[in-house]
Amino acid sequence: MKTLKMLLLPVLAFSIGFSACGGKDDDPAPGRSAKKVQYKAIGSTGVKLHSALYGYDQTITTVSSIPGNTWTSPVLDVPASAMGGTCVVGAIGVDANSTLKVEMYINGELKKTGTSSGTTLSAGTSVVF
Repeated sequence: MKTLKMLLLPVLAFSIGFSACGGKDDDPAPGRSAKKVQYKAIGSTGVKLHSALYGYDQTITTVSSIPGNTWTSPVLDVPASAMGGTCVVGAIGVDANSTLKVEMYINGELKKTGTSSGTTLSAGTSVVF
């Protein structure tokens, strides 16, 4: 568990730093539109999901004590002005063959996937809108 937290901390710092870098423009969303974003995590048999961090820009939510080996976030209504979205999920695998996959859906379409394998699993995905 301590190792898992050590793996999630740099990813969290990177995603917060990345989302905070956006500057102010006269038109905050030129050519962009609002979207619906959802994240899903799927662990192989025996994988125990531990926690998830997900959201967009500085709107971040954390979830802990996730039961089972799958998890789905609520659908997020992301405004046109949002710069990027991210999701990181931590889990414990049963052996070196354990896998964890994190998927990001935008407007119902799979846009990005991140994977991890082993006994200490940390998978994530992020996208710039």
